[in-house]
Amino acid sequence: MAGRCQLSAWAAGTMVVLVLCAAVATLTSVILAHEQPTPGRNCYRKCIEGDSRVCHFNFDVEPYQTMSRACYDCPHNTTHCARPDCIAGDGVVRRVLVVNKQLPGPPIQVCLGDKLVVHVKNSLHSEGLTIHWHGFTMRGGETEGAPGTAPDTPGTPHMDGVPGVTQCAIPAGAFFRYSFMASNAGTHFYHAHTGFHRGDGVFGAMIVREPVANDPNYDLYDYDLPQHVLLFHDWLHIPTEDKFLFRHHSGGDDFPASMLVNGRGPHQFAIPGSPQSLVPYSTFKVTPGNRYRLRLINNAVLNCPIVVSFEDHPMTVVAADGNPINPVNASSLVTYAGERWDIILHAELGKSGFYWISFMGGVDCEVTQAHQFALLQYERVESHMYGYGDTRLGNAVDSQLKRTLARKPNKLTALTAPAGRTACVADLRSPYPMPEEARTREANITLYLAFEMRRIHNAHFYSRSYYNFDNMVEEQQIPTPQINNLSFIHPVTPLLLGGGSELTTCNAESPPHGRSCHDDYCECLHMYHIPLGATVDLVLIDEGQHGDENHPIHMHGEYFWVLAQDRPKDVPDANITRNQVIALDQQGKIARNFNNPPYKDTVTVPDGGYSW
Repeated sequence: MAGRCQLSAWAAGTMVVLVLCAAVATLTSVILAHEQPTPGRNCYRKCIEGDSRVCHFNFDVEPYQTMSRACYDCPHNTTHCARPDCIAGDGVVRRVLVVNKQLPGPPIQVCLGDKLVVHVKNSLHSEGLTIHWHGFTMRGGETEGAPGTAPDTPGTPHMDGVPGVTQCAIPAGAFFRYSFMASNAGTHFYHAHTGFHRGDGVFGAMIVREPVANDPNYDLYDYDLPQHVLLFHDWLHIPTEDKFLFRHHSGGDDFPASMLVNGRGPHQFAIPGSPQSLVPYSTFKVTPGNRYRLRLINNAVLNCPIVVSFEDHPMTVVAADGNPINPVNASSLVTYAGERWDIILHAELGKSGFYWISFMGGVDCEVTQAHQFALLQYERVESHMYGYGDTRLGNAVDSQLKRTLARKPNKLTALTAPAGRTACVADLRSPYPMPEEARTREANITLYLAFEMRRIHNAHFYSRSYYNFDNMVEEQQIPTPQINNLSFIHPVTPLLLGGGSELTTCNAESPPHGRSCHDDYCECLHMYHIPLGATVDLVLIDEGQHGDENHPIHMHGEYFWVLAQDRPKDVPDANITRNQVIALDQQGKIARNFNNPPYKDTVTVPDGGYSW
């Protein structure tokens, strides 16, 4: 959503060509007679040009809990933590919402050009549900020359999974069938897009491989294995909605308690010997002498950038958000919520035993020092499942690395090279050039979208008569996140189906009538109409007036080129306004890179800075 993008037919036209899209929704869900369905678990295979399948998956989303009776004697018997339906988490018992009693949910591993049919049952007791396929544009393969897309596949925007925009939520107890093409190669993931369901466990990995000859970096690795997907995130000890209500109605904190890697990991500050300290680490096995492609997925829910590094193992970063980049060697990688990174790790011939993989949190995670570890295991070692404090790991468990606490990421840094040099996303390069028509120096439309945590009276959480925002002590004045001083209201009927007429539509250039949104709280259907085929520059700004946080932004339906990223005042507590960024642009002081910029769908906006 930062940088430059070209609006495809469906992305630009959904607000006007809606009846047609509704009709197509029925047609594209039909399984034709000549398409033989394949159970989803059988769709992981070597991807060969022309070999496509129809891959069926069954998802049952239901309330559940960690450390249930299915776990038997986990974590005291660590093998029980891998029993069917056992979700260990960090050993703390809490309510979760999960797919098929798994955390993360069952992985989807398919080939470019496969058709996915996902049957979703909403077994929640009283809440609607949708699933978003994070990284899938749902545009099909109609974009000529776009890297990593399957040709001649239909667009399915109605399958994007956003309530109020592309579909109605699946009612409690009902079924819905998502049917779409795997038309975007790379590392992606799926997650609930309703309420707080993603934070409570409704998510899973989604990997789309392609024939190796299509990967410009294929000669850098020997293996790309399904067990080498690392899905990590911050973790709470109470339901996410409870955390939200506690924060907004009584001034509670919004900091995570822990962190998980592939659904588990010991609570790092548990009392040694307690069940929470004995949960086994996730383990990733390698054989000396081989090079492995590892796929990293950050599903953080709170504002928690996570720094990933491998003990005594440098990494080579080769893809971002499913799209290849020119290889970059790094010793650590800063990841933000929604981002996916592919790395190459060389299992050296001279190494053996176990090595730590560290996940260090910043910003919100830094306050509680939330962090986690996993294990890189050389397979010459006898295979065990190890927990925190397990003496079989010897002195390694008390190593300096193990005791390292969360480090705060630099405002812009994405990569740290072995020599200590750093790079941000805008410094990366794609192996593919931008299309000629997108490289024009002047975009058809430029949108400046400024994010800010605003200290204003929000009637959803305060009362003018009884507990006015302005009369609260500072710790009870919870700021409201807004874009261009506006909060978004979801329409009752999805926009793709012609909804939204019951709401006031507004944007920065056309604010709600009679309101001073600079001083008052304003909400509306915040929307821009973009002409079909336009080239759009999206300038995302974090004004940095309150708080000290980067904000990751994810775009649905399109990828974009990241042309620039900067903090003009690179000092603590720096801030900048939307008007100042516009002035910098008009004065020609924002340098943009059109030379093979990275192609992404998620980007962080630095506090007091911008991403273009």
